[in-house]
Amino acid sequence: ESQPEYIQCPLEGVYSFPHETDCDKYYLCTNGTFTFEECPNGLLYSVNGAVFKFCAFQWNVNCEGKKVPGPISSPGCPWQFGFFPEEGSLPCSIHYSECLWGIPERKFCKPDGLVYDDRIKGCNWPDEVGCSGENIIGFKCPHEDKQNRFYPYPRYYYSQNALVTCVNNQPRLIHCKEDQFVDGASMTCVPPEEPKKKLLL
Repeated sequence: ESQPEYIQCPLEGVYSFPHETDCDKYYLCTNGTFTFEECPNGLLYSVNGAVFKFCAFQWNVNCEGKKVPGPISSPGCPWQFGFFPEEGSLPCSIHYSECLWGIPERKFCKPDGLVYDDRIKGCNWPDEVGCSGENIIGFKCPHEDKQNRFYPYPRYYYSQNALVTCVNNQPRLIHCKEDQFVDGASMTCVPPEEPKKKLLL
């Protein structure tokens, strides 16, 4: 496309301008040179949250009525760019696909205890996705454990580096920071104890 009259490219710096009608297209000025650009399929023009040049994932862009292209699919990728449920995976999956240029790469939800949620294009607590946290992390919340001092969100020891908190009787795995561990008495993540200084005689 030709350079619109209203765009005057500065001689220094990089500047982008939205296309008048298409959400995946934009104009670019690079040190005085004008170019017409188009985002790859699954990405749309945005100056915020860009993952490739001036293009962001389509679910993060408000096109305000501009035209949005349809999907270009390939095996395992409904769109050429984006995050999607892994092809053939069951609901409540701990892995998903990241598509780059139409090639899917398997990704795992981190930290452990989360499942893929396509509504947010990321990983979430199992109970927030309608899944059983008990099946995912292998822990069953005791019913109405009012003796637990953290009730109504009781906590339980899970491992040296993680504890479980129960929300509406569904377990959620809470991981400590790398340099911390679970203190069984307080049911919190604490740093390693500093070695006690020897008393000087």
